[in-house]
Amino acid sequence: MLFDNPLYRDSVLRIAKELPVNSGRILITGASGLIGTCLVDVFQIANDMLDCSFEIYALGRNIDRLNSKFSASRDVHCVAQNIVEPVEIEGLTHIIHTASNADPRSYALYPAETILTNVIGAKSVLDYCKNSKNTRVLFTSTFEVYGKLDQDEYGEDDFGIIDNKQLRYCYSESKRTAEFLFRSYHDEYGVDCVIARLSSIYGPTMLDNDSKAHAQFLRNALNSENIVLKSEGKQKRTYCYVMDAVSGLLAVLFKGTSGEAYNIANDKSVATIAEVAQTIADIAGTKVIFDLPDGIESKGFSKPQNVVLKTDKLKSLGWSGKYTLLEGLTDTLAIMRSNI
Repeated sequence: MLFDNPLYRDSVLRIAKELPVNSGRILITGASGLIGTCLVDVFQIANDMLDCSFEIYALGRNIDRLNSKFSASRDVHCVAQNIVEPVEIEGLTHIIHTASNADPRSYALYPAETILTNVIGAKSVLDYCKNSKNTRVLFTSTFEVYGKLDQDEYGEDDFGIIDNKQLRYCYSESKRTAEFLFRSYHDEYGVDCVIARLSSIYGPTMLDNDSKAHAQFLRNALNSENIVLKSEGKQKRTYCYVMDAVSGLLAVLFKGTSGEAYNIANDKSVATIAEVAQTIADIAGTKVIFDLPDGIESKGFSKPQNVVLKTDKLKSLGWSGKYTLLEGLTDTLAIMRSNI
């Protein structure tokens, strides 16, 4: 199991040592996903090795997947539930709401489900917090809420255009709507909430069906396959190893100002898609092959857009990223190889 890997355990233990509290009743939705898995493991190892007393509720739709990850822990309660249904766990001190379709293929195949999960799922956790009065909730949003702007760097006060004619943007638009819902519950009902806008996250907890480009590159590397790029890969993104992302989320959860949004990103890990591909290929000893479209094909391609997230607001909470892109990808591949 992933939790038994020494490199993985050392990484989550380092995050656990930074926790400013040592107890609580925590609900993590989307608990078997890329970020949810790592969050559960941080609280688990805090109980196991740091004499903490967290009661952890891991919520997801697939009970078999939850049990395969967490059933061995006496501190984790696996909850099989669709987040669009009401949350009925009593006495929660914190909710970390990560449940969502989170890969491009899912957006294309299930646009209606993507919208409903994001919006009604947000309402479910917010209604719980509205009624409990003593629960702080963190919502994981996305850099995609910024839409398109004629600039490369994006701060929390920026906003741009989202093309509502393309179903692929069901994810961006519903995350943006969910953010408005969180802010509305905060202002109207006094719900204690914070919003985290995630950059491009990667790590060994990625699901096998993750269709993002960097996830495909990592699978290519594990299979000793060359990476094929269908474009020049000039788009620049802020990438973030899941360990840095989770430590940033916990900083926002416990230290962030209620009602505010924070970018979750690492300025040590800004790269183009082509640079990510080449870094992974170099680690794996494979090659990057460019299979570029001809002139006619390229007319149908969208213009590459750079999205580099500013991190000043997150850093103001005392947080800093630990991993460069090379370090994060190296650890990811090492952990993933040990679990094949």
